Amino acid sequence: MEYPLFPPPQLLPLEPILKRIPVSLLPWIAEKHVQYLDDRIHKIDRLTDYLANCDQVASERTEFIEFVDSWARKNSPDLLQYLSEYATRFAGVRDQVERLCDRVLDDPTLWSTSHSLLAFWEAFTKINEIDSLHGMFLTSGRWYINAMLPAVKELVYCSLPAEVSEDQRQTISYDIARRVITPRFAIVTEKYDHSLERRFGMAFMRTLQYYDRKLLFLFEVMSGVKYESDLTLKEFVVDVGEHPDPWAHLLEMGVYPPFGWHELHASRRARRPASEKQAALSMLMQLIPPEYAERAKRAFHVLEVLKSYELNYNNYNYKGKFGLVSKYQYWRTAELLPEAQRQEFFDTILLDGFYDAFAIVRKAFA
Repeated sequence: MEYPLFPPPQLLPLEPILKRIPVSLLPWIAEKHVQYLDDRIHKIDRLTDYLANCDQVASERTEFIEFVDSWARKNSPDLLQYLSEYATRFAGVRDQVERLCDRVLDDPTLWSTSHSLLAFWEAFTKINEIDSLHGMFLTSGRWYINAMLPAVKELVYCSLPAEVSEDQRQTISYDIARRVITPRFAIVTEKYDHSLERRFGMAFMRTLQYYDRKLLFLFEVMSGVKYESDLTLKEFVVDVGEHPDPWAHLLEMGVYPPFGWHELHASRRARRPASEKQAALSMLMQLIPPEYAERAKRAFHVLEVLKSYELNYNNYNYKGKFGLVSKYQYWRTAELLPEAQRQEFFDTILLDGFYDAFAIVRKAFA
C-alpha cells in the first residue's frame, strides 16, 4: 500500500545565495559557523536549558508538546493525519524563516535606521526561537517530547507479545515509547515491565541506527574527496568558490561544503558499512504479528518521513542557507554595534540565544 509522503519543504540550490554575499566574507562566515556547530556539541546542556525555559515562547513550547503528546496517547491514532498536521506546522515556520532570510539579502532599508533593524530583530528572534523548538523536538532525546513519539508508540503497540491484553497495550506502549525516546522525562506506571522495554529497544535500535546513518550522509560524500591534510578552513572556502564543479551536487541540494568541515576530517577514518534498509528493519518486523502488520507499516512510513524532516532541518539550518544568511546578518549587525559589545553579541548569538542577543542589540540602539 502506498502512503502519502507529506514531504518537507524543498531546499533550493545555494549558488544564488552565495552570489548575494560578499566573497571576502565567506571565510569568516565558515569560521563562525564551525564555531557555532562546536558550541552546539559542547554546550548542549546550556542550549537545552535556555530553550526549555525561554519565557517568550513558553506558550508555543507548551502547545507543541501537547500536540505531539496528545497524538501519542491516542488509541489507534491516524498517523497520516498526524503527519499532515505536523507538515503544515513545519512548513509554516520555514516559510517565515525564509522570508526573514530574504529580507537580510534583499532589503537595504533593513540596515538604514535603528528602528528598522530593531523591528527586524524582534521578528527574527521570535520566529527563530520557535524554529529552534522544531529542531530540538526533531533531534534531541533531551526534550520532554519528540516528533516521532506517536510513530514509535505505534511500533511498540504492534510488537508487544500476544499475551498482552488490548487494555494493557495502550498504557504499556506509551510508557515504553517515552522510555526509549525521551528517557530523561519518562515517568512509568506502577509495575512497569522493563523486560518488555529491553525486548523492543534491542529490536528498534537497528532501525534508528539505519535512519540516523542517513542523516550523516556528508561523511560518505566527504570520504571520496581528495585534499591535503594541512588544508585550512579558509583554503577550503576559497577552493569551493574557485572550483565549484566538484561540489555542484551538494550546492544543488542546498548544502554548503565548508559547513561540512568536521565531516571532511572525520571521513578520513574507517567506518562500518551501512546496513541495508530491509536488514535494519527486520529485527523489529519479526516481532509484529500479521494482525498488526498494516498498522506497523504505516508507523514505519511515518517514522521514515519524520526522519526526512530531521535531515531537511539539519541541511537547511546547520549545513545550508540559514547558516550562510544568519552569519551574514550577524556580521552586518555587529558592524553597527559599539566595539565593546561585539564579542558578547557573538558569544550569545552563536549558541542560539536569540532573545539574549536581541537584548544586546536593543541596548546598543536604545
